[in-house]
Amino acid sequence: MRHFSFQAEAISMTDPRRKRHINTPSGPKKREVDPSTFKMSRPAEGRKEIPKPQESRSQGRRHQRNDRGNNDRKGGRNQGGNRQGGRNHQGNRPRQQKLERPKALEGEEWARVIEHDTKEHVVTAMSEKTLAFCRLKVRTDCGVMTPSQRLYIGTDAAQREQVTGILGMARRDRMSNMAKMDMPLVVQMFVEEHAQYFVDEFYNKAGPISLKVHGFELLPDVGKKKAGQMVAARNSVGVFASLEELNTSCNIDAAELLARRFVQELEDPAMAPRLTELLLPVEA
Repeated sequence: MRHFSFQAEAISMTDPRRKRHINTPSGPKKREVDPSTFKMSRPAEGRKEIPKPQESRSQGRRHQRNDRGNNDRKGGRNQGGNRQGGRNHQGNRPRQQKLERPKALEGEEWARVIEHDTKEHVVTAMSEKTLAFCRLKVRTDCGVMTPSQRLYIGTDAAQREQVTGILGMARRDRMSNMAKMDMPLVVQMFVEEHAQYFVDEFYNKAGPISLKVHGFELLPDVGKKKAGQMVAARNSVGVFASLEELNTSCNIDAAELLARRFVQELEDPAMAPRLTELLLPVEA
């Protein structure tokens, strides 16, 4: 009887000399392409353009007549005069633009120049009654305007010689640096021109606004001590007769202090109490 040795068979399966290469079936080989015989495929073609229909002779003549009529109308308008500016063929001045008045400028008749843009012919101005800032369109031949120059912005066309329109209100944060620098000076010049009014209505009438605060303390750089000295100087003379007497007695520049207070209120709408509302408009 023949005996098999499983151990010997297992060893033979792990013999390193055993051939391990296994032939696996492979697919058909790819055909090699000769580069010299390779040709690019033709690209896809888009939609062919459809030729536009040509105009007939009658349609072409009709378009020519329409173009000729439009040119004649344009030429007639230019010969008749340009309404936007300059003079027409008869030598008359162009009609002025109608003033569309914002609500903030109701009742205003005069304004002070702060800045004049000679390129755009636009003036940034300040109204005299309420110190409201506005932008005005002026004539191109009015020359350069200086700060604090007065401009009539009322509704009387006979007096409106330089202003042709009101563009709207002006915001201080959008003004140029030059306009921001000139604005306090313009306000001070306005106060100096109405010095007697402000002396009588403020400096001669100001009193305590609370148990601890006097009206003079609303002015910049004026504390309790300085306010007490101003009250004592006023009591010694009764009332201040003029701005010069006020400045000499109190050793201050009254117009500058009041103008600085006005500018602070214009910059801060929440500041209270507001002297601009108590003292303006100026009553002649």
